[in-house]
Formats: sequence, C-alpha cells, structure tokens
Amino acid sequence: MKKINSTKVARNFVLAQGLKKRYGQINSLKDYKTIYKEVQKEVAAYSEQKLWKLITDSSRKRRYNQFQWYETKVSLDKIGLWPRMNQIADNLLIKDAQWSINQIYTSSGKLLKGQLNHLFRILPFVQFLNRQVPIIVVKGGTIRKKPYLKEKYDIDDGCHRAVCLGLLGRRVINAYIGIEKEE
Repeated sequence: MKKINSTKVARNFVLAQGLKKRYGQINSLKDYKTIYKEVQKEVAAYSEQKLWKLITDSSRKRRYNQFQWYETKVSLDKIGLWPRMNQIADNLLIKDAQWSINQIYTSSGKLLKGQLNHLFRILPFVQFLNRQVPIIVVKGGTIRKKPYLKEKYDIDDGCHRAVCLGLLGRRVINAYIGIEKEE
C-alpha cells in the first residue's frame, strides 16, 4: 500500500463528480479520454481551499481529513455498496459488493431500466476510469449501518464504478483506502 495525503483523495472525489456531470456527452472511449483530460486539467488547477469548498458533505470532508489514506487494490468481496444505491432494493445490496453484483446481474430483468442507465452509460470506459479515478473506501460500518451486513470496507465514492467492474468480471479494483489514524 502506498501512503497518500487527503488532498489527493479530495481531488479524486471532485474529479469523479466533474466527470459524472459530463457522462451524457460520452459516446466512446475517445470521448471519455478527451473529457477526462479537460476535467482533470480543471480540477488540477483548483487551489486546495477551493477543492475542499467543493466537497459540501461535512461527514465526507471530516472522513477525508481525519483518516490516513493509502492507494492500493481491494477485493469486491471485502466492500459494501451504498445503501439504496440507484434506488436498488435493499435486499440486493445487503451483503458485500461481489454478492450484490451477482444479485444485480441475475435480477437485471426485474430492475427498472432507469435504475441501471448510469451503469450502462459508464460500462464501456469503466476500466480506464478505474485506473485514473480509483474508488474511495473507508472502514466498514462507517457508512453502511444495520440492516446491511458489516463488511471490511464501505464505499465512500465509486459504487457504480465498482458494480460495472464486477459485471465485467473484475474481482479486485483500484482504491484509495481510508483508515482511522492511530493516536
């Protein structure tokens, strides 16, 4: 695991949000790479003060500042997805991401098409996206509470990317892992 600072994690989050706003403009990997370069250049130019101001969720901001961060890889069977991700039924998200991905895959005919549109939109370029914008995970139980099972980690940002990678057969993905600092 490579140690990284919280500003890199914050920049990754803001970059992911900037890309998400432009997904509708992406029709190919070439489009994605062009838009990625534009958004990455924009986010790289933000001062640290502006960067932190763009993260409006106070709980997320606190986590990013209080945890020690590492760049590594994480197994999908060690992480939990966001509760009610894309308004997908809780019973499909109750366990780890790998289990949930299998449930989503086998239930996809029963899910509303709108619930999966975002997944279908990023599927063609998600492997490139995960190399450039790793998912962000924190200690299990930080975000997911009962009735969800506690996993080793909870996804803070990147549930859709994790599901898409799992649907493509990936079992281990790039991640920034936040661990509570020892006093």
